Amino acid sequence: MKKIVFTNDKGGVGKTTTVANLAVGLSQRGKKVMVVDMDPQADVTYALLGQRAPETRRGYLPPTIHSLLLGHYSLDQVMLEVPRYKNITLIPSNSDLAAVSMKLSSQPTRLRSILDSLHGKSPDVILIDTGKGLDPLAINAMAAANEVIVMVTPGRLELDAISRLQEHITLVRSEVLQHDSEPAMRGILLTLADHHSVTKDTIKRIRKKFPGLLFNTVIPKNNDLQKAIARSKSIFEVAPKSKGAIAYQQLLDELNL
Repeated sequence: MKKIVFTNDKGGVGKTTTVANLAVGLSQRGKKVMVVDMDPQADVTYALLGQRAPETRRGYLPPTIHSLLLGHYSLDQVMLEVPRYKNITLIPSNSDLAAVSMKLSSQPTRLRSILDSLHGKSPDVILIDTGKGLDPLAINAMAAANEVIVMVTPGRLELDAISRLQEHITLVRSEVLQHDSEPAMRGILLTLADHHSVTKDTIKRIRKKFPGLLFNTVIPKNNDLQKAIARSKSIFEVAPKSKGAIAYQQLLDELNL
């Protein structure tokens, strides 16, 4: 079972778009997928369900990743079958998740232990979406994964972000898990790419500083992708022959999924 986390230390790099579209693409290939929403903004929850998860109110604690991490619900109680897509289950999130971040600082493997309890009910792939920043939520997500995909957009500061994330991956591997090989940095995914010189320069610099890590697949800056996510639909439904749809199919192939 592959467990892949998508991360960066900032927002706006297309993590949610990528996780949602890869999940749907995998389901169309007959794979069983679990999506774990580790972002308090809960955008991938909205993207897959078409609605927000309920918020906590007096006398009611909804079954979300927040209440799962705190031990109020079991994994079976929190997992949702996504009605619109075959073979996708979701552990939803809401804004409550932000409040649990500091509590997780002393439990960096909390999510990992929960996912390890799947046993015979394991999906083929688990995709973990994260928020911006490298807080205890992100550390928990990395510690739960066996592969990390670093998301970047064109720009001069991206190499610094990649270096910081490499350091955090190494820290999780050596200090948190004390594991020789997990989580591994699976690769660097460039998103919001266009034909301008900044994109070409970013590709050149990443390949020079991080040889062998940049995926051949580049996710284009594409209006159809924006339309799809705004409608809470996948690119394969809105524009199946678009550059965005083709790119995500190519990424699935490159990931051997």
